[in-house]
Amino acid sequence: MATLQTAITMRTTPNGVTRLYPNIVSYKNIGNDELIEYMTQNSGINKTTALNATAALRQIFYNYLLNGHTVKIPQLGTFRLSLKTKAVSDLKDCGVGCVKNVKVVSTPVSVIRNACKSVKFKGVLKDDQQLNIVTE
Repeated sequence: MATLQTAITMRTTPNGVTRLYPNIVSYKNIGNDELIEYMTQNSGINKTTALNATAALRQIFYNYLLNGHTVKIPQLGTFRLSLKTKAVSDLKDCGVGCVKNVKVVSTPVSVIRNACKSVKFKGVLKDDQQLNIVTE
């Protein structure tokens, strides 16, 4: 079970209404070096094997996912591409120029989805605590 640190964020909507939202506090991104170090310390593989495994996984994304395939990684989840496009009324106007952006959609395996349901939150303020607002 995991515990996420949370904070209150204040945002103003386009119509001028201010809203408060609990948000996850993200400490930092885990980089390649930290990932490799974690793999070597916690899985019993050496650094060369960890580097080769991450390189092979990266190549799978380049060779398959970026060529339109859905990639299913055991015990992790499924990855696919999704497009945001502009609608047009005429077939001759419909082409690659209508694509606004491409993003990767990840669907985790049920074990990870279920684990997310048991995450505990720490830091959302009770009524008697002082409000510390982070503005974005």
